[in-house]
Formats: sequence, structure tokens, C-alpha cells
Amino acid sequence: MNLWIETAHQSLPRAGEEVCGEAVRTFQIQDHFFTILASGPQGGAEGAVQAAVTAERALEMLQAGDAPDRVAEALIVAPPAGKETTFSVVQVLGGDQAHLVECETLPLCLIRRGEVEFLPLSEEVVHGRLLRECRFHLRDGDYMAMVSQGYLRPRGWGWGWSDIAVAVRRWTDTGCDAGELLGALVRTYRRLNPGAPRQDVTVVAMHARPVRTATVWTGPPADPAQDEAALRKLMTEPNTRVICGDTTAQIAARLLGAELELEPRPKDGWAEVPPVSRLEGIALVTEGLVTMGQARERLAGAERVRDLPRGEDGATQLARALLTADRIHFIVGLAVNPAQAADAAGTVPLRRAVVEGLMHDLETRGKVVLVEYL
Repeated sequence: MNLWIETAHQSLPRAGEEVCGEAVRTFQIQDHFFTILASGPQGGAEGAVQAAVTAERALEMLQAGDAPDRVAEALIVAPPAGKETTFSVVQVLGGDQAHLVECETLPLCLIRRGEVEFLPLSEEVVHGRLLRECRFHLRDGDYMAMVSQGYLRPRGWGWGWSDIAVAVRRWTDTGCDAGELLGALVRTYRRLNPGAPRQDVTVVAMHARPVRTATVWTGPPADPAQDEAALRKLMTEPNTRVICGDTTAQIAARLLGAELELEPRPKDGWAEVPPVSRLEGIALVTEGLVTMGQARERLAGAERVRDLPRGEDGATQLARALLTADRIHFIVGLAVNPAQAADAAGTVPLRRAVVEGLMHDLETRGKVVLVEYL
């Protein structure tokens, strides 16, 4: 199964420091996922730099195709920051093939089907440092949590790895997402350790689930002969299908032989967002430029779906569909309406610029975004 790994993380600096001496890097594209947690030998700005350099080097090597064990060996033999750091690396390829390496860090906590899963870790000493490694199959519904060493010392009494694993198991029984699991872990730490942390603390929460996709078709193709091809690309989307644009919707309705129905007028009118329509087989049909522009404004203050304003206007529905999806495919028609051109010569459709703005907003939120121009 092609899985998506939701990820959320937070770092808390130790008392007296403004920055945490630890770093997290994550990366996710089609079938590649990496997360790295690195801890510098000391806190503060210097430790943060050391951890960041280590994490960046690990990410660079993983993106170049190096396996986590080779990455770990390179980081141990020649520390990028000049000083030894501790680190954990999780790689997932092909949707479910996981590879874990840990260098003198707390073990990854894996919760599967409501139970703590003990991974068959192998251990070896590499240049005087303990390295653990494991390969395993990730499954739909798995939760993973990584915490740095500082998490273990609330109030100076026993709160070990097994206690954390039991707590994570209980929290995940609620069916939470990665962000909610992170929040529970951080709140628990703060409750058990009031005041500033004595050590740097970093928490990384992950949740594996089926990937969510969406395809958005906006604008007629430059060549009308490509209308059917654009519709075919849209209809092959197995999950959420969206059309933005009145003319685009009319083309789709004609080719589908279906009726395009405008939503009933609300009592207070449609305000600043044009109405949506209904078309069989399409999850959402909106007006084009105005609605997409308003959707960008909705996204500006939101990282997650729950951050969006309540409402069912076209812009809010579009923003919700885009934030819900992990991978978004835009099909952008390049037919030019002279009244809606982005250049003085009237050769570049304004919708292209609006879509590219949306793409940037989504990519900054960790979405995988593809675009196809017709």
C-alpha cells in the first residue's frame, strides 16, 4: 500500500537558552519519506548549529540515494559539525519499506493496532559509538514517536522509555493524527516538568495512513481539441475531483453529458465568493479566479484543516479540499481570456499566476504538488 506519513514536531530549549540545540528535518515526495532528529553535544545556538549541520548532511545524503546505514557511518566517521552528535534517521521507500538507524538515541516508539511493537533492532559499535539498525514494513495505521534524551527527565523521577510507549499507546487509541499526538506528548512533558526544561527536548510524531489525493482542473486548454484529454486526466483521479471556472465546468458537463446545477442562493446572498455548482462525478465545482484568490486568503492563516474558518462558500470548500489532500495535481488550461491576462500582450492567462501562488502555499505546508499545462 502506498502510505503517507503525517509528521509533526516541536523543540523546547533548555532553561537559559533561546534556541534548542536539536534539529529535525523531514522530506516527503511521491514514494520517499525521510525524517531526521539530531542533537548537538550542548544546548543553545552552538548546539543548534551542530545539530542542524548534521541533520542537513543526513538529508542531503538520503536525497542523493544513500541508505540510512551508510548515512550513519558517514556522520560517525566524519562528523559534519566537527563534533559528535546523536541522531535518529527514519526512511520509508515505496510507501511501506522502512529503514531505521539510531546513534546513541532513545529507540523509536512504534504503535501498531493498539499495541507497542518491539522492533528487532541489531546493534554494533562503529568507531566507538553504538549504532542500532532495523528494517521493517510500515502498515496503515501505524504510529511512530521519537523523543530526545531530555524528555526522560521530568522532575528527576522515573519516566522511562516504557512509560512513554504506554502513554503513546493510550493516546493513539483515540485515532488521533500526528499533530494531536505531538500536542499530547508536549503537554504531558510540561505537566510532569513545570517550568523551563533542564535539557533540550524534541518530540517527533508520525502517523502512517493511505495517501489522500486531489486533482483540480481550471481553465480550458489552449487547443479545444485537448478538452477531452483534460477531462480524462481529471476523471482518472480516484479521490477528490475539483473544477475551478465556469467555462471549464460547462466543458466538463457537455463532455460528460451531465447537467450543471447552480447551488441555491443563500438567504444572505453569496457575499464576496461566487456560488458553487453541482456536477455528477465531481466533488466540487467553483468559479475560477475570484474563488481561487479567496481560497489563498483562507489558506494564509491555516496550517491544518481545523484552522480554516467555518463556512461552506466555494473558497472555504476549495481551501479545505486542498489542505485535506497530501498530493495535488493541477491541470491548467492555457486558453487566454483577454480580460483575464497576466501580461500586457494578453498571452498569459491570469489563472496560471493564481495557480502558481496556490502551489507555493501548498508546498510550504508539505504537500506534493504537480502541475500540467494544456
